[in-house]
Amino acid sequence: MTSYARIGLFALVTATACDYGQKYCEGDWAAVPPEAEPPRATARTVAQILPAESTAVDILFVIDNSGSMTDEQEQLGIWSNELFDVLSASGERPDLHIAVTSSSVPIPQLVQCSSGGGGSLQIGTAELGDDRFIRDVAGESGRETNYTGTLTETFAKMARVGDTGCGFEQPVKAARMALSGYGLGAKDFLRDDALLLVVFVTDEDDCSAQDPTLFTEPYADACSDLGTITSYRCFEHGVRCFDGKGSREFGERENCRPDEESRYIESISEFAGFLKGLKPNPAQVVVAAIYGKPSQITAIPDERVTTHATPRLADVCGSGGVEGTGATPAIRLNALLAEFGGRASQSSICESELSWAMRDVGLVTRAAATRSPCLRGAMSDRDRSTPGVQPRCRVAATTDAGTRSEARSELRPCDGTDDTRCFILEADAACGDTETQLAFRVVDAAANETLTIDCDVD
Repeated sequence: MTSYARIGLFALVTATACDYGQKYCEGDWAAVPPEAEPPRATARTVAQILPAESTAVDILFVIDNSGSMTDEQEQLGIWSNELFDVLSASGERPDLHIAVTSSSVPIPQLVQCSSGGGGSLQIGTAELGDDRFIRDVAGESGRETNYTGTLTETFAKMARVGDTGCGFEQPVKAARMALSGYGLGAKDFLRDDALLLVVFVTDEDDCSAQDPTLFTEPYADACSDLGTITSYRCFEHGVRCFDGKGSREFGERENCRPDEESRYIESISEFAGFLKGLKPNPAQVVVAAIYGKPSQITAIPDERVTTHATPRLADVCGSGGVEGTGATPAIRLNALLAEFGGRASQSSICESELSWAMRDVGLVTRAAATRSPCLRGAMSDRDRSTPGVQPRCRVAATTDAGTRSEARSELRPCDGTDDTRCFILEADAACGDTETQLAFRVVDAAANETLTIDCDVD
């Protein structure tokens, strides 16, 4: 969470500022009427099946290292065994590369953020030979590893990235840097044939800046274009709420989504495209977040600023505490997960322990690796009078994905007349951990096909 101590801006609470009481200063220039809201998606991808099972997984953890994350980092280490156990449920562990980076990308304008490890691979106190990521792969005479002790113990040492990082978290930018090979130690981490799993762990939303001006004007107040230099800038300039309210207005906010045209903050949809483009087949990418789920978004007065009224986002963990004691709603990260549908794991960082969160990351990743046909996520029910969920879905088959010969075709539901090249939805006991407990099956599927099923959502 953003802390004045972390960014060296104690002057904010004593700076001279205009007194506007509980009113926001911008007037209504930033207000977006509800009728201007872009249409929402009416369908989501709930399952994909690769042409072959994956026996290798590259895992990148992007961990918030601001001042409120010590407990969560320890929880990641303690419960990482849940993730590794789920991935090894078949009796054999997949070939693993596991890396860690932090959310602190250097911001030269801010003294306490002028350095940071975001984008570079961090190993903490783990000993990994010449590598900066865990290697744990099958060899001719057993597992070949670059660490001693257990996998859980080694990862726990890596996950402790500290709590002195920048309070303006930029996990998206850090992930891009690490996966582009720019960060220290990132060379040879990614493998073409492996699944890619990216796990974001943070108690604030992403604030990945494309214009460093966002972090200037340290003495700005409620009357400036940028606003007071707190993490609320990330919300105001990285998110749009289509509710007719000004961007600094207090109260509950509705219909909020990333501002894809922001001058200051990176596009979430473009980053999703970047991740999918890292692999020959986009279905090889899985994304997870342990974060503040944006179930309610409320702007309340920031109690740390005493000279003028300026908002902050209320805690979504239900503690009612001051800034830094819970988690803020992560609208941008939530939208990133939506881009991956059934290839995404969503868990709350508000839980007292992260056992289920790590287990769910494992379940979604294993489903992708083992070509699971289970439908994941909420879907609309077209017939509420019939027990169970009756979704309306469409299946596409992509042959030779990622090559010049790639071709896509739509498959029809099987109707009992000519059951060739069609699909069936059916209950499956193997899908017991999903919302619908349904799976899909394609009749006469080809060996080189990637199968994608989209279903309607409310």
